[in-house]
Formats: sequence, C-alpha cells, structure tokens
Amino acid sequence: MDVQLLLTVFALGFLGSFLAGMLGIGGSVILYPVLLFVPPLIGVGAFTAHEVAGIGAVQSLFASISGTLAYKKGGFLHKSLIIYMGTSVLLGSLVGSTLSNSFSEDTINLIYGVMATIAAILMFTPKKPTQDENKMEVWFSKKLAVPLSLAVGICGGIVGAGGAFLLVPIMITILKIPVRVTIASSLAVTFLVCPACTTTRW
Repeated sequence: MDVQLLLTVFALGFLGSFLAGMLGIGGSVILYPVLLFVPPLIGVGAFTAHEVAGIGAVQSLFASISGTLAYKKGGFLHKSLIIYMGTSVLLGSLVGSTLSNSFSEDTINLIYGVMATIAAILMFTPKKPTQDENKMEVWFSKKLAVPLSLAVGICGGIVGAGGAFLLVPIMITILKIPVRVTIASSLAVTFLVCPACTTTRW
C-alpha cells in the first residue's frame, strides 16, 4: 500500500473511531463513505466497496472494544439488551457477510444508503425520555428488539458494519432505551458482531 494512502486511511480511521466511541456507533457510518470517496478525491488511491466493507468491519471491532471498556466502568451496560440484540445481530451479520460477495458494488452502496437514511430519519424524530437511565431496571420490548436487530445485522453484514449506527436510533426512538444505556450497550453488541463480519471477509 502506498505511504500516502496508508496515512490517509490512518487519519480517516482515527476520525471514525473517535466519533464511534463518543456516539456509541461502530464507526462505519462515517468510515464507509469517506474511505470510498476521499482517497480518490485527493488522488492517493481508491478502494472498492468490498474492500471498504472489510476495512470497516476491522475498524468497528477495535472501536467497539475500547468503547465498551470505557462505558463498562459507568455501569451502563444492559446485559439482557446485549444478549437479545447481540445474538440477533450476530446471526444476521453471519448471513449478510456470507451473501455480501454475491452483491454488486452498486447494490452494497444502495443498502448502505438506505440504512444511513433510516438512521438519520430516526435520529431527527422527536422523542421524550420514558425511563431513568440511573435506575437498574431498564425495560424493552423483546418482540420488537429481536426482528429489528436481525434485519440490521443482515444489512450490516452486507456493508461490513456492525450496524450500530442504525441500532442506536432504533434503541432510542423505537425501544425507548435511555441514551447512555443505548450507547454503552450498542458498542457491546458491535463488539460481539464484528468478529463474525471480519472472519467471513478475510
């Protein structure tokens, strides 16, 4: 790999990881478009959609590890939420990662675009806090959480992302999970899922 391209990837990866840890996302929502468009834009090289998906899976793994460890100290990890949603996203990611190579680059880009659009809509949807994040008993609907997580996992596996950038608005807007519990738990879910995405791609 060219030195200029390597430095560009390092800088973009740092930016993605920084925002991932702060917002509770795997970082791929940021890393995918910038890796796809920035290197050729500044003339240092180019990646295919499949290569970007693979790089995004690896980056999400390390970003989620560091973020999970940081939030664990605050006591915001919700074990039941992580188990139910993590298992569903993991199964979906295995399916999506396996199917990824059968999709064209345009299709992968389209799936990513749809996921990002849905995430943006949910993020800007007005919401009212319904639970206190400082209470130990944070509840959620398992009937909603499981199928939504499975769908996110399949799509995330196709584009090489843990899907946390879509899980976060789903958890906050639809499942009504408190923000800091959502951020901490979504990072833990991404940590469980990323090894599967990474393994099937490399």
